[in-house]
Amino acid sequence: MKIVSSVFVVLAALASPLGAQEGQYPSRFSAQLAESPTVRDALQYIDDNFGNQVEEWIRITEIPAQSQFEAERGEYVAAQLRSMGYEVSVDSIGNVIAKRPGTGGGPTVVFAAHMDTVHPLDTDVTVTRRSGRLYAPGIFDNSASTTNMLQAARAIANSNLTTRGDVIFIATVQEELGLKGMSYWLDTNPGVADMLVSLDGGLGPVAYGALGIYWSRMIFEGDGAHTMNSRGRPHPGRAAAQCILDLYTVPVPPARDPVPVIYNVGMLQGGKVVNAIPQEVWFTVDLRTVDPILLQRTDRAIVEHCEAAALVERVSFRRDFIQQLEAGGRPEDIADRRAHPLVQTSVDILTHLGFDFGNRPTTRPTGSTDANAAVIRGIPAVAVGRSLGGDQHTISEWSDIESARIGTKQIILLVAAMAELADFPAFP
Repeated sequence: MKIVSSVFVVLAALASPLGAQEGQYPSRFSAQLAESPTVRDALQYIDDNFGNQVEEWIRITEIPAQSQFEAERGEYVAAQLRSMGYEVSVDSIGNVIAKRPGTGGGPTVVFAAHMDTVHPLDTDVTVTRRSGRLYAPGIFDNSASTTNMLQAARAIANSNLTTRGDVIFIATVQEELGLKGMSYWLDTNPGVADMLVSLDGGLGPVAYGALGIYWSRMIFEGDGAHTMNSRGRPHPGRAAAQCILDLYTVPVPPARDPVPVIYNVGMLQGGKVVNAIPQEVWFTVDLRTVDPILLQRTDRAIVEHCEAAALVERVSFRRDFIQQLEAGGRPEDIADRRAHPLVQTSVDILTHLGFDFGNRPTTRPTGSTDANAAVIRGIPAVAVGRSLGGDQHTISEWSDIESARIGTKQIILLVAAMAELADFPAFP
């Protein structure tokens, strides 16, 4: 990361919007917007209270929140948002929703941070701190985003930052189980969100697409038999084994193709005893691509191999979906999404805050966050990241403390830019 000096800020304030650096893509951010009094006060609030934010980050992480068991964390988040003066509600699935009404005439912008983690409730989530990092299961994914969103909401309320459009903060549930909380809110609130910003992932390229993800359980069943009577009998295990071998022959684009397809068998299970043909054997398939046609074609080929193996072995076969997230489209299919001001504005804000993209691209036409639920519904959406970190979904998960300052400030600037700061000239 590079640090933004006062000289850079002064020079940037005299320059045109940073979006000019990216050529034809429109941006609604400018350094002048960041220097507006209420925006400046909100950003300063983050710096003045960053120590408290880190302490809350630790507190939130230490509230277990495995998917479907987010209630305790949700109660904490709701109480904090109510104390700030937001209109707060909790829907039937457990999402915590906080609204800050605008003055009128602007778009409604939704900011979503999922509360759930993948870690079982008995996981030790005690946070340790060393060398500028926090370590604990869930500290990065996604306790960092939940905390950032809460602190940004405080800063906005404290500075009385007002926008023309409504701003909605949602702490979602069951993201790790297939974006269920976000999908539920969008389905039960049609037409409300004009834009959606997912606070998820590491800081870096802004994601504006949607990775299609199919998780399937492939199940083979038969009558079973004692080992002594097994010769020549239908065998679910042989069918499953043959299908696994065959599905890895399904053709996919080369690994370095601009639009790859990848799949993997991750779990296998079957049988109750050693000395019998199992009556049921199953395995899972994780299939991913942004191309909806390739997604369907590859999925169908995998299923056909399983059907053929079941037929040869004279057993039954069925596929149960564990989760089914549709693909947003190839880069050329979603070029209009890249051209939406939300994407370049997000890039420009990160650049303004001193984030160094290095040699990486500034955007990605994919994504695997709550933003996907909006993308496939035709709602402009991005995922902007929360901090720097790593080893997510493991017990050694970690997050860089200082980078969360950028992750939080970007929320404030996105609110001001996209929901349209009330005391700033309106965008055409």
